[in-house]
Amino acid sequence: MSTQYSRTHSAPRGRDGGRRVLVRAAWCLAAALVAGAWPAAGGTPCPAALVDTARAVAQLRAVPGGLSPACRMISPTMLRAELDRKLRRDLPLPPEKYLQVLVRLGFATGDPQVMYGRLLDFYTGQVLGFYEPFTDEMVLVDTPAARDAQASLLWAHELAHAAQEKRFSLPSRLLAVRSNSDRQRAASAIAEGDAMLVMLLLSVPPGEEPAALAAAQRMASGTGVPIPAAAGVPEFFVADLLFPYTRGLQTVLDAYRAGGWAAVDRLLASPPESTAALRDPRRRPRPMGDEQLPVTPAGWAEVLTDTVGEWALQFWLGQTLPKEEAARLAREWDGDRLKLVENTADPGRWALAWVIRGRTVAGRRALERVLQRAVPRLIALDGEEADGPPLVWVAGGSTLELRVRWPVAPAATSPRPPLRAPVIPP
Repeated sequence: MSTQYSRTHSAPRGRDGGRRVLVRAAWCLAAALVAGAWPAAGGTPCPAALVDTARAVAQLRAVPGGLSPACRMISPTMLRAELDRKLRRDLPLPPEKYLQVLVRLGFATGDPQVMYGRLLDFYTGQVLGFYEPFTDEMVLVDTPAARDAQASLLWAHELAHAAQEKRFSLPSRLLAVRSNSDRQRAASAIAEGDAMLVMLLLSVPPGEEPAALAAAQRMASGTGVPIPAAAGVPEFFVADLLFPYTRGLQTVLDAYRAGGWAAVDRLLASPPESTAALRDPRRRPRPMGDEQLPVTPAGWAEVLTDTVGEWALQFWLGQTLPKEEAARLAREWDGDRLKLVENTADPGRWALAWVIRGRTVAGRRALERVLQRAVPRLIALDGEEADGPPLVWVAGGSTLELRVRWPVAPAATSPRPPLRAPVIPP
C-alpha cells in the first residue's frame, strides 16, 4: 500500500505529481543564488532565487532548452485546500476511503475522517511549494521563506522533478501506476533520490563534490535526516514519507558513483519495478497480474486491487514481529496481488483475496507460518479485532492464497491443492 499517491507525496512522498512536495529548510544545507525573475503565467514573477536555481539545475542535469516553469503563488490559507485537491485527484480512491482501506488491512489505526484531517495538517506543515507536472508550474506558498534566497536548494529539489518530467516524463508516469503501490513506491524513490542528489551537489562550491556525496551518504543511511513532527499521524505514513528519501537516495548515489549521471539517467528512464529490486538490483521478482485473483462475486463491488510489495510487507509484519525478523521474512517476497471488495447491499461488509508468491517453496512456507499468526491480529474487515476474521488458506508450490471473509470458495475444478482448514492463531 502506498501513501505516495499517490500519494500527494507531500513533503518528503510526492511518488509523482502528488508526492512532489517540498520540506522546510531542515533539508537545506546552504544558502544560494540571486538573480532576475522570469514572468509567470498571469504576470506573477518567480522568485529570483528560483530562477537562478532553475538555470543551475538545467545545466547540472543537461536539460535541453533549460527549465522555465511558470510560478503560481498561493496563500498559506489556501495550501490545505490545494493539497486536498491533489490527494483527491492522485489517490486511487477518495482519501477517506483509502484510509479506511489502510485501517482494515492493518497498516494504520484510527478513524479515517479524523486521520485525514491530521494528515492534511501534517502535510501542510511540511510544504513551501511543489512542482506540478500537469501544468508545468511551480506552486509556491506565498511566505517570506519561499522568497528567501536560502530556499534555493529546496527549489533545486523540486526543479529536479521538473527536469525529470521534461526528459523522462517520470512524474506523469508515476501517476499511471496507482494500481501498483509497490511499483509506484520504487519509482518514486528513484525520482526523490535524484532530486536529493541534485540538491546536495548544488549545495557546495565547485570542486567540493566529495563533501556533498558524503552528506548524501549520511542522509541515505538515515543519519541526520529530520523526522517531521507527526502528532496523531500513524507511523506508516511517516515511514512511507521518508522511504524515498533514504533508500531512493542510496540507490541513486550508488549509480552516480558507478557511472555518473548517465547511470542515474538509466534509472530515471527505467526505474526498478518493485521495492525488492530497488533494494537489491539482483532481484527480479516476477510480476503478478489480476488474473491471479478471483473474480468479484455477484452482489459485491471492487474497492481496491493493489500490490503490497516487499517494503510494505516488512512494515506490516514489523507490527507483530521483531524488526529484523520482519525484514528477513519480507525478503522471501517474490510478488503479490490483493483485491478488496465490499457488499453492495451492506457496505460495512468487506472481503479480501490476497495471493503471495515466495522466492522458494521454503520461503512460502515461512511466510505462511507467520501470516497465519499476523493476519488475525492485523486485518479487521468488519471492525472486530478480538477473535479475528475467518480465514481460508490455499497453498501450492511457492504460492500462497489467503481469503478473508470471501463469499465464494475456490471452484472445485481449480488446479490448486485442496483447501486447508482455517488456522487458529495461538
